Amino acid sequence: MDKPKHLYDALDERYLVNTLVHLMKIPTDVPLGPQTLIDPDHPKLVAYVQDVIRPELQNIGVYEIMDAPLNQFVVRMGEGTSDRALLIMAYTPTQHANLMKDPFSGKIAVPRQAPSKGPCVFGQGASQNKAHMAAMLSVLKLLVDTGTRLSGTLYFAVNNEGRSSHHCTEALLPLLDPAPGAAILAIGTDMRLSIGNRGRVDIYVHVKGEPTHSSDPASGLSAIDGAYHVMKRLEGLKPHESHPLLGAQQLIPYQVVYDPVAPHTLPATAKLTLDRRLLPGEDIDAAVKAVEETLTGMAPYEINVEKGVFMLPSLTEEDSDIVKRLKSSTLRVTGKEAEHYYSKSTFDAGGCTSEGIPAVMFGASGGDPDILGEDYVPIGEVVQEAKILIDTIVDMLA
Repeated sequence: MDKPKHLYDALDERYLVNTLVHLMKIPTDVPLGPQTLIDPDHPKLVAYVQDVIRPELQNIGVYEIMDAPLNQFVVRMGEGTSDRALLIMAYTPTQHANLMKDPFSGKIAVPRQAPSKGPCVFGQGASQNKAHMAAMLSVLKLLVDTGTRLSGTLYFAVNNEGRSSHHCTEALLPLLDPAPGAAILAIGTDMRLSIGNRGRVDIYVHVKGEPTHSSDPASGLSAIDGAYHVMKRLEGLKPHESHPLLGAQQLIPYQVVYDPVAPHTLPATAKLTLDRRLLPGEDIDAAVKAVEETLTGMAPYEINVEKGVFMLPSLTEEDSDIVKRLKSSTLRVTGKEAEHYYSKSTFDAGGCTSEGIPAVMFGASGGDPDILGEDYVPIGEVVQEAKILIDTIVDMLA
């Protein structure tokens, strides 16, 4: 039998699609509600990582698996005779498409609103994580089936970050020896290369008043009014600095939770969560302190300001080795060079770049523009993603 022109031509596309459909039927979602963070050892994620992904790796012949803290593990492949090492991470928690009518169907269909995308796999998390997990399982299967030798070291990490932090990545990186020279974060980017983003910190503002019946508001101190005064006060705190590539600072409330929520009762407390976007070099504690100082002197309300979870800014040079290799691989696979861009969102890239590891976010995606709506991913793009990853791995490590 003639060998394929490129290694990626040997990709088992049927396995990829079947695996993606299977993964789509397994819940890894963050439930709707004020608690938007999910722990790495949440029973959903433990079942997904340990009872689905790990056995599938063994099924395709991948055995060098290193256990890591926080319900994680890292696959290692390659001879390690060269000093080149590449880290690819796929993630498990699903945070968006929360109002899908049938989030775990795994159905294959052509989207009515976007027929040009062709056959797609539907399900919550298709764009955020499931497509990329299936793509990487297919990549590893190909490397095993073809007996491809890598003189460098390939790491594939199953990352459980769902707490808007870098804790999971921080637990993985110390296990990697040799340290990776670059990282690819497999996540939906419309097949573009996301090479930079702002950071973010959640700032919690706690407002304490006095509960009362809604028929007699003057006898208490409504936390609803207190939250309103907090937001009005914060209008005077407008971060104004900007980065030429990453964009501007930002401070905006995105969640308010009152307690107690009872019949005809004005609540005693409010908790506001502020989204503060960060630029490279910003001091997180100083950003929190600025909010605290802005909210002083709000008697009779008691105000307490607390630093919450945070992710660091990230910036990878557009002429870095990993960016150039991914662009070259995209050109070989698709005939078109991938675009690079700077994301408005904040994700885990800063966990790597803060440790001196250039990081790129990359992967297929689709779905409705509405962040809460239908999620799906074109099969053709997931196949392309897998082929591009294979080509990049071989180009860098073989």
